[in-house]
Amino acid sequence: MQLAPGKAREAARVIAKIPGVKMAHAVTGPFDVIAFAEVSDLAELSDLVLARVQNVKGVEKTQTAVAVMPADEPRRRSLRPNPRSKKRARKV
Repeated sequence: MQLAPGKAREAARVIAKIPGVKMAHAVTGPFDVIAFAEVSDLAELSDLVLARVQNVKGVEKTQTAVAVMPADEPRRRSLRPNPRSKKRARKV
C-alpha cells in the first residue's frame, strides 16, 4: 500500500486488526505498508481490500498480489463442495 506521508505506522496497526489480515508492517521502498491476508476465495479478498483496507485513514493506493502454492506442496482441500463433482452411490 502507498499511504499519505506520516501515516504508515498507524495504518499498519489498524490494518493488522482487520479480520482476515494475518499481519501488516510499515516497510521501506516503493510501498509504505505490506499486509498478508488469508481468505477462502477471491470474493472475500475483494471485500477485504475494497471495503476494509482502502477505507483506512491515510491509504491512498493498494496493489494486491495473490500467492500461489508451490508445486512441491500438497494441495489443501477446499472448504466448499465442488458443484461439478458428482458423488455416485455405491451398490452393496
